[in-house]
Amino acid sequence: MATENKVQATLKSAIGFYIGDVCYAMSDDDYDGEWHNEDYTDFEGAHELRGHKFAIGGTAYGDGEYEDQFGHRYGADSGTIGILPYELCENKNPYELDKLGRFVRATSATFTAEDGEFDIEVGSECYHISTNDDECDDEEDYYDDEYDGDEDEEDDEDYD
Repeated sequence: MATENKVQATLKSAIGFYIGDVCYAMSDDDYDGEWHNEDYTDFEGAHELRGHKFAIGGTAYGDGEYEDQFGHRYGADSGTIGILPYELCENKNPYELDKLGRFVRATSATFTAEDGEFDIEVGSECYHISTNDDECDDEEDYYDDEYDGDEDEEDDEDYD
């Protein structure tokens, strides 16, 4: 869930940056490495691995799919969104990285996350990802429009 602390980081890369859930782009060894504790309670923040800085912030509602202002979607399976320099990405194919989140070619980036809101400036591009959208909290969104609850009773009669 979203951290109450503000996460800010300035990052460098020779090639570019991956934006999204870092669990998709890091190797398993790197993801499970010593940069966080065993129960992931200090997961959020700015970290360094093999001389490269990366940053992670918590989403407001945990796992899910979130959009930036351009409609690009970011899946989150660790309840976080972060930024990794290309050098820390296991899969070095930028097109594949773009399918997992967003890959942007640039040599510098700034990352800010607070209360489930993400502002990421990569080169000359700026992305805003809000994970505080509560439109999906409406219970009606979770059910098929055709379901009315009475169908089960009718179906039960067929089996009597």
